[in-house]
Amino acid sequence: MDMLRPRTPADSAPPDHIMDTPPDAFPQSAAVPASLHPAASRSLVPAAARRIPAPLRIPLLHLLGVGRIDSLYRALPQGEAPLDFARQALDVLGVSVRAEGEGFEGVPATGPLIMVANHPFGALEGLVLAKALLPVRPDLRFLANYMLAAVPELRDLIFSVDPFGGDGAQRRNMAGLRQAIRHVAEGGALVVFPSGTVSHLQPSRREITDPTWQSTVGRLVRRTGADALPLYFHGRNSMLFNLMGLVHPAARTAMLPKELLRKRNTTVTLSVGRPVAAATLSELPDDEARTAYLRMRCYALKPKPRRVLSLPGKAAPGSSGARRMRPIAAARPLELLEAELAAIPAGDVLLREGPWTIVETSAERSPELIREIGRLREVTFRAVGEGSGAPLDLDAFDATYRHLVLWHEGDRALAGAYRLGEVDALLAAQGQRGLYSSSLFRFSPEFFGGAPALELGRAFVSADYQRDYAPLLLLWKGIGQFILKRPGVRRLFGPVSVSLDYTPYSLNAIMDYLTRHHGCEATARLVRGRAAPSIRQPGCLRRIEPAGLDWNALCALVRDMEGGRTIPILFKHYLKLGGRIATFHVDRAFGSLDAFLIIDLLESPPRMLQRFMGAEGLERYYAQTPRAAGEVASADAGPVALAGEA
Repeated sequence: MDMLRPRTPADSAPPDHIMDTPPDAFPQSAAVPASLHPAASRSLVPAAARRIPAPLRIPLLHLLGVGRIDSLYRALPQGEAPLDFARQALDVLGVSVRAEGEGFEGVPATGPLIMVANHPFGALEGLVLAKALLPVRPDLRFLANYMLAAVPELRDLIFSVDPFGGDGAQRRNMAGLRQAIRHVAEGGALVVFPSGTVSHLQPSRREITDPTWQSTVGRLVRRTGADALPLYFHGRNSMLFNLMGLVHPAARTAMLPKELLRKRNTTVTLSVGRPVAAATLSELPDDEARTAYLRMRCYALKPKPRRVLSLPGKAAPGSSGARRMRPIAAARPLELLEAELAAIPAGDVLLREGPWTIVETSAERSPELIREIGRLREVTFRAVGEGSGAPLDLDAFDATYRHLVLWHEGDRALAGAYRLGEVDALLAAQGQRGLYSSSLFRFSPEFFGGAPALELGRAFVSADYQRDYAPLLLLWKGIGQFILKRPGVRRLFGPVSVSLDYTPYSLNAIMDYLTRHHGCEATARLVRGRAAPSIRQPGCLRRIEPAGLDWNALCALVRDMEGGRTIPILFKHYLKLGGRIATFHVDRAFGSLDAFLIIDLLESPPRMLQRFMGAEGLERYYAQTPRAAGEVASADAGPVALAGEA
């Protein structure tokens, strides 16, 4: 089902103005000259081949597999509707179809839609999609090679384009593209294979994949305002097919019938992604960026190897994927927890709001609460692929740090917690080794010469309360009150993590985005990850610049790659506060990629701080946290909202 892939751009590529012509100006049909079709009789043998003398033609067609394909085609009932033809053709081939990801139930039933797919096999993808999608979208059409339109049963599905170039190709391709635009603009569904040719060995990439996608699909999306749906076919053609392409592309093309026969009695697996909103695509800077993003969303559906990021040294015995998980400790008796809560002084009760209470305490004063916090941390972190593997997630730092505890009075339950370190006091008592962050990152002494700081970490919200944003908001209201009790605190820093169970592609995309859009070069000169990963920008991401992916587009990309999981909510929360990322560390023992985050509260959006401190509290905070003499607000202050956020 090859889409337009011109061999000579001057001859074949449609000029940009074609894509900008109003749809109602387009003709209703675009005929391809009969001389270009295969034989008009019920045969798949091209007319030119039928003119070859029989002693040569018959063995040649047998060698290429064309004769066998033609025999199978002739055995099918004549004049069938496209859906029936596709079903019968796949039955004759013994090909079954398995859908993964969102499945065919995720295909929008109405509205303008452009489906983009990789092209690993040849004609098989079109038959599979016709069988699978026509029951969902009877208005389904393909932008495809004109040769397929010569098959009577498929003709009504095809908007024809000529991938071979030559005289008249540009005119014919204009007509096919016009038909496609009209169809989608009027609410129809269209399948496009943007590579324009079958996937094959790419020596420069050392893999079998689609060649560079043509920006035509980006223009189609822009011109029609349609949503897009990525589809990914698993598999590839034989190695012989790919090696023949190194001899000459025509040799590879000649093998396509034989490759179709190789797929007999197999199952074709197809992953269906999540729709990409037209609004998301419209925010990308140009057609090339839209095309590159759609390719990423397509290949994000490809199964990825489960391996951690590349970093110096050998994996620790407890590295991700090999960590031994011991049984989690039993919950502490509720009566002991409530007794410790009741004993907390009124001055350390930071907030009461409805059924919620937020207190600050210590391991010395509330050992049972801290043990329960350690248990719930481990439960919560294991659920996202992280965790210490121990019965309790507790360490030596818990004894010297303060703890914020979120308690639900009605449920009589510990709903969440934060660990806070008063940096100046910890440094005075133990030096840098007294900071948890120093076990993950190396600090220049100069880093600690600025304004007073708090180290934040080990944040969690219990699973029963994660469906609501209120617990995280309440914890941050508690942090706001904690800060107001300690005049002068201006900086917050610490690790924020994502699981190493995420694919390397996702982790690299996240690191690339955070570094480019929220990096802090000044802090990066003072802080280094102890086991720093290499940031390998995914190749397609390079095509998104200069504007880059926005936050929503990145989250959608990660969600497709991770089977529904997306970037942890704390990243968004910290970035909206103006947080900056300095460096990264791979914590194999805990199974996490840690980003070092720093927030200058005097550079945070005031309306965000007011949510946590209240109007009166914010005024008090500004009054008790003056800027240094001559200091002005940074022009690099964090944004109020992330780019592209709905």
